[in-house]
Amino acid sequence: MKTAPMRFDGVSLRHNPARLSITGKNHIHEYRSPCCTADSGKLYRELRVISGEGELCGADCLDQYTALLRLQISGKRSKLVLPQMQPLYAYLKELSVKAQPTENVLFYRFEFVEAQSPRLHDRQAEWYVTQEPGESLWDIAFAYHIPIEQLTQLNPQIPLINSLSAGERVKLC
Repeated sequence: MKTAPMRFDGVSLRHNPARLSITGKNHIHEYRSPCCTADSGKLYRELRVISGEGELCGADCLDQYTALLRLQISGKRSKLVLPQMQPLYAYLKELSVKAQPTENVLFYRFEFVEAQSPRLHDRQAEWYVTQEPGESLWDIAFAYHIPIEQLTQLNPQIPLINSLSAGERVKLC
């Protein structure tokens, strides 16, 4: 199965990271009562941290790294699209070169931190037209608060949900 490439703010990585880790945790508080029973409740959820490492390959590997570095320096919150996962909004917190670059290969590490942000779109439109190649039904489902199962049922004409062409029409309701 071909998976869509990892993307952040329009910058696509040709090769998905070799290692990817997503961590998050809830903070739980346990309440004890005098009559020997206990109850617990979730206080809050920490923002997820997405980290990993991989290789940028090709004659333009340094240009690919520089594009990511510009995004990291800008501190801009943007949409992060991970292979086979629902997209989320995040900040690129860290980016580093992992090893001495070799010809046409650069080893790198990254760390994103999830951003607390509302979804961008209201589901009033009947159709969505993709803006850039590589958008996925996952992206659209997340942005419009539509379960992916419902979106795939509404769009049986789309065989590959992980990568759409620019200008493709997607039925929302």
